[in-house]
Amino acid sequence: MIYSDKVLEHFMCPQNAYSMPDADAEGSFGDPSCGDALTFYIKIKDNCIKEISYLVFGCCASIATSSMTSVLAKGKSLDEALKITEEDIIEALDGLPESKVHCSNLGVSALRNAINNYLKKMLGRILMKIAIPVEDKKLETSVCQSFGRALYFLIYDTETKESIIIDNSATASQGGAGIKAAQTIIDNKVSVLLTPRCGENAAEVLNAAGIKIYKTRDASAMDNINAFIEGQLSLLEEIHPGFHGNGSK
Repeated sequence: MIYSDKVLEHFMCPQNAYSMPDADAEGSFGDPSCGDALTFYIKIKDNCIKEISYLVFGCCASIATSSMTSVLAKGKSLDEALKITEEDIIEALDGLPESKVHCSNLGVSALRNAINNYLKKMLGRILMKIAIPVEDKKLETSVCQSFGRALYFLIYDTETKESIIIDNSATASQGGAGIKAAQTIIDNKVSVLLTPRCGENAAEVLNAAGIKIYKTRDASAMDNINAFIEGQLSLLEEIHPGFHGNGSK
């Protein structure tokens, strides 16, 4: 059986062959108990494959096609990567023996499974209502630095792409503003709160309702919402004491 120099190169020195414990998603194809098997790991940034790796069990052609698939996919948008075909891989390897052409399906299928698993994961994440404390009643408003005493809350529905801005009745409270504001968020069926800070009393109420709290960045309310949808915001870890003289925040 004669392999091209490109196949032998990727077999002897496979590219991106390692595990990735912190991958955004993974996808597998094949069965190691009876033949070739491949698992792809991917990290996504700005809807592109920022990093890709794999673990493969199989013959020379399986290893080479897995390696080449990773090279072709890295840096591409998800849509572009989903369009990679078996013919693309074979051509990039300067051909495969007829009996090994089926190995190109291994890479294509595992890659598509990884991308589809990522998209399913993100679909569950983004079909929700997101709340954010704001300074005034417009979409490009600034994020309010106080959760409990924000004048308004912008609530954005990622499924309908519609937004509403509601008054925060807790603003004038003598005490417990954060808890009252948290109840307003719960009553509006919000799944995620984006805020620069949050008091421990409010955080306890929100967490008990299953609402995740993410830390905003220095940007407009809608920019922060878009950043969350793209997976660029982190969970709020610094929860401050809930009472500051004029009420919980």
